[in-house]
Amino acid sequence: MSELFSKTTSCYRGQGRSMHMFLREHNVLGGFAFIGEGISVATGATFTSKYKKKVLKKADYDYVTLAFFRDGTCNNGQFFECLNMAALWKLPIVFVVENNLWAIGMSHLRATSNP
Repeated sequence: MSELFSKTTSCYRGQGRSMHMFLREHNVLGGFAFIGEGISVATGATFTSKYKKKVLKKADYDYVTLAFFRDGTCNNGQFFECLNMAALWKLPIVFVVENNLWAIGMSHLRATSNP
């Protein structure tokens, strides 16, 4: 549990997180092994939800997506692509950046041109 909640008592002193949380019955799509990989999955899932509601007229697809990721994701191209698509298509998604000052094994101060 310490690892899941990024506590300093975890194996990686709060800088890691499990990639294996998936609960279909609660629409939790899980984590991913690569930085930034989950943000495109979240954007796609949001588009699917909106499409099913608007085009297929399925009333039970009125969802808002929460996409949690760390600050290292902000240095990836897909971060900007997903934000652009979400704004362009007016997707019901909230992007939540957790700043732990690390991108994989590199300090935020060394990995970002303007921290």
